[in-house]
Amino acid sequence: MKVSEVLKASTLNELRTYGSYFELKNSFEKELNNKLEVKGWDSFFAKIKSLITIVSSNKEALESVYNNKNLEESKKEISSILTVKVKAKSWSELKQKVDAFIFVFCSSAFDPYSHYERTKLKKFKDSSKLEGIDVDISDEQSSLESVLEKYRR
Repeated sequence: MKVSEVLKASTLNELRTYGSYFELKNSFEKELNNKLEVKGWDSFFAKIKSLITIVSSNKEALESVYNNKNLEESKKEISSILTVKVKAKSWSELKQKVDAFIFVFCSSAFDPYSHYERTKLKKFKDSSKLEGIDVDISDEQSSLESVLEKYRR
């Protein structure tokens, strides 16, 4: 069971299909090296969903907490951002925990379809250069079909 798979659960019942409460909670806490402070399925599901939102929207703030502060102030600020008490005895341990939260809750699985959609116009332009055709795709709204129609022989 991977933590990243569990994060995809959209309902509480779907979350329960991944295993027992203690198994899931312990795997998350082991991955994060930090307690989640939850008691029961409802609070566990709510905490996971809130952390996904919090970490992705405050990623830069979490990474920049180390500037011009001492360790205690940084831990308090990180704990208030994450809504989870973060315990660390050193800067390296704190950085490791913040990186773990970012890795677990921000990293998304590679989606080949979305990657294709993001890169298809650039790849088409680059492959057209091989054929000796200079395609101008300065307008991002132009579709691949309209570009093909313009340069069709």
